[in-house]
Amino acid sequence: MVAISSLFLAAAAAVVAVAAPGELPGMHKRQTLTSSQTGTHNGYYFSFWTDGAGNVRYTNEAGGQYSASWSGNGNWVGGKGWNPGSARTINYTAQYNPNGNSYLAVYGWTRNPLIEYYVVENFGTYDPSTGAQRLGSVTTDGSTYNVYKTRRTNQPSIEGTSSFDQFWSVRVNKRSGGSVNMQAHFDAWAQSGLRLGTHDYQIVATEGYFSSGSSTVNVGGSTGGGNTGGGDNGGGNTGGGNTGGGNCSAKWGQCGGQGWQGPSCCQSGSTCQASNQWYSQCL
Repeated sequence: MVAISSLFLAAAAAVVAVAAPGELPGMHKRQTLTSSQTGTHNGYYFSFWTDGAGNVRYTNEAGGQYSASWSGNGNWVGGKGWNPGSARTINYTAQYNPNGNSYLAVYGWTRNPLIEYYVVENFGTYDPSTGAQRLGSVTTDGSTYNVYKTRRTNQPSIEGTSSFDQFWSVRVNKRSGGSVNMQAHFDAWAQSGLRLGTHDYQIVATEGYFSSGSSTVNVGGSTGGGNTGGGDNGGGNTGGGNTGGGNCSAKWGQCGGQGWQGPSCCQSGSTCQASNQWYSQCL
């Protein structure tokens, strides 16, 4: 997004950790943030950045879930995922309700070279391809994604103020849930002459710029991609009984919920329990 980046310049974050009414026993507590912070929560890496303008409330929920609401003339991006990123296949579901300029995307950074990248699944009123250099397309996960490149000059980044390229895959048929094959996008970028570096973090992000809206996103397990870091539950995971199968969700992982596409079983020692219609967890 033009004018949106992910340098986390805030020295400290305001954090409120509370147990939600009706929260299932054993679930990790909710964590609400109103200023920039990164870290881990319930086995997933998260990052939340805001420029401090406007009003934004980002909450780490149980498992791979987060929620956010925002309004005003501010710039922010946040979500859950992994550190480091990789060529994994990512499963997610979302309730995404933007009013204005916003993205729902797999978002990440690499170093050497410094690259900011997006696989845009859905967006509000602003099409990120506007004014961008189109380099080709890739068809994967049920749609064509157009590939673009943009350049940022002397802008904030994970390495401070710098100049860097942005790589984009923008989905033609917008959606708010499914599987994202990152290997397919990385390959398409490489075929277009776009070279990634060493992976830093990778999240399923909501982003807003001078807009308002709300989102609730469930980031599921992932498959493949080598070193996947925390929160990689071996293939996505959905609600059901307790089995010891290797394709089942690990304890604390997601195992069900409306729109979930992963397995419906849990690894030995845990069972799938519903929190609400959108989320079930192995406990």
